[in-house]
Amino acid sequence: MAKWTIGSKSSNSGTLQGKFEYESGKAVGESNWVITQDEKPFLEQAKREREQGKRKDTGYRKFATIPDIVAIEVLQNHGIDLHDPNTMADRALMNKFRYIIKTEYPYLLSY
Repeated sequence: MAKWTIGSKSSNSGTLQGKFEYESGKAVGESNWVITQDEKPFLEQAKREREQGKRKDTGYRKFATIPDIVAIEVLQNHGIDLHDPNTMADRALMNKFRYIIKTEYPYLLSY
């Protein structure tokens, strides 16, 4: 059965490193991988949104700008799948997610 692990990433680097370990019949091994993403546009967008400040209340308030590389890391480290539609409906998971973003990724906050 295949499993994957993620190594550490340096803050704001946009790089995750990890490995796949697999076992299928007689085939056993591992494969190292690296994922990179330019976080700069996401950081700039979040900064612009913070600078704009509070706008007219439309019933929806954007919380943060989340690059995929961070979504993967949150899934691996905290078990929260941001790409699962059920996650947004789960109030407890979303509260946990907000806490994670505020403490580990405050530079992604939109307000």
